[in-house]
Formats: sequence, C-alpha cells, structure tokens
Amino acid sequence: MSSRAFPIANLLKLPLWFSSGSFTRNAGQLSPTNTTETIPSPQSPHFTPSQGKGEHIKIESKRITHISAEQKRRFNIKIGFDTLHSLVTTLSSQPSTKISKATTLQKTAEYIAKMQQERSQMQEEAQRLREEIQELNSDINVCQQQLPETGVPITRQRFDHMRGMFDEYVREQTLHNWKFWIFSILVRPLFESFNGMVSTASVDDLCRTTLTWLDQYCSLPVLRPTVLSSLRHLSTSTSILNDPSLVPEQASQAVSRTSPSNNYS
Repeated sequence: MSSRAFPIANLLKLPLWFSSGSFTRNAGQLSPTNTTETIPSPQSPHFTPSQGKGEHIKIESKRITHISAEQKRRFNIKIGFDTLHSLVTTLSSQPSTKISKATTLQKTAEYIAKMQQERSQMQEEAQRLREEIQELNSDINVCQQQLPETGVPITRQRFDHMRGMFDEYVREQTLHNWKFWIFSILVRPLFESFNGMVSTASVDDLCRTTLTWLDQYCSLPVLRPTVLSSLRHLSTSTSILNDPSLVPEQASQAVSRTSPSNNYS
C-alpha cells in the first residue's frame, strides 16, 4: 500500500478506529465506514469517463441549437430585406446596385408615405364619384317621373307632324288676317314646349301632362322672358319699328316660304 493511497496522517488515527469498532477490512484495504460521500472529479479515483462524455454532449447540443436559431434569424431578416427590394420601386429599379440596410429602410419609409398619400387621394376621388353618382341618380329619377305612365314615348314623327299642322294653320289664318302671324310668333315657344311635353296616350295622361306643362311653362316668371325673346325676334326680322305698313306683306311672304306637311295621319 503506497503512501498516496493511505496517508501517514491516517496511521495516527488507527487506535481510535480500532477502539470505536468502525474499522473494516475490504479486499485487504482499510477504509472508514462512516466517511462522507463526495462528487467524483476527474482527479478522483472514483471518476468515470462516461460522466465527462455526457457533460460534453450536453454542452455541444446547446451550442448547435444556438447556432441554428441564429442562422434562422439571419435568414428571416434576409428574406424580409429581399421582399422590400422587390416591392419598393426605387429599390427594384436598381437590382445590380448593392444597397445598405439603412438605405433600404429609409427608401421603404418614403415609399410607404407616398402610398399613403396616394391612397388618401384615391379615397377622396372615390367619395367625389359616389356623390356624383347620387346626383345623377336623382336626375334620372326626376326624368323618369316626367315620362308617361304608359311608357309611350313622344316620337320624332309625332313631333314633326304636330309642328306641320301648326305651320299650316298659321299660314291659313295669316292669309285671312296678317295679324295672326304676329300672334303665332308670340305663341310658338309655348307650342313647342306643349308639343314636347304633353302626352296624348290616354285621357288621364293628357290631363296630367297638360297640368304639368301649365305649371312649368305658363307661369308669369317663365312667360315674361319668353315673350320678350319673341318680340325681339319680331323687331329684328321685320320692319315693324321702322315702317309698320310693310308688315302685312312681310307676313304673307313668311307663310308662303313655310312648307306645310302633306301627311296629317
């Protein structure tokens, strides 16, 4: 037994061990039975290589996990910057130029501000168009209310037919009395509005549209400018202000130039 395995200092304690009965023999080696157990270390004679190998594997696994997480984080950051390069116009227009991350973030912020401004302008334009659509719908409803209930439109043929009958009647009456021609000039605007608005599809339509025509075209605020316009036309197209004696002849010439309609059916 060497002095390293059994120190000399322990020889001084042998009498005490023998007297207390705590001394045992194990495979020719003396050892105390009530000594405190300690964690073996690599320098300890009880240390086994398998314990050191387990600690090494655990540390290596943590290191690999940390490296993998860091690589994943950097890969996600790269994907994000690549996406910004493809979306931002000022960056995608320079694919071969190397741009720093700080410049990329600055250009992205400018691009977002521009997009927000354009979005605000588009929202204002959409609101304006919605209001315009509402106004047009209101105008359409007003026009639809003025249409005849039977759905029978006032055709161009009927309009021309009524105008031809009016001209023929004015011609006949003017040949009997030239003053009727002056009256026809004053009343023609009323006839035109009546012919374009009043419906004769039924008696009810005739009454309803005639009352509407009276309200819209026969009130004094409407008649005053209409009659004034007719008088102005009469004053400029005839010599009624300079030489009234020539008006009868001018009336006859005017109705002679009018081509009456031959189809009254």
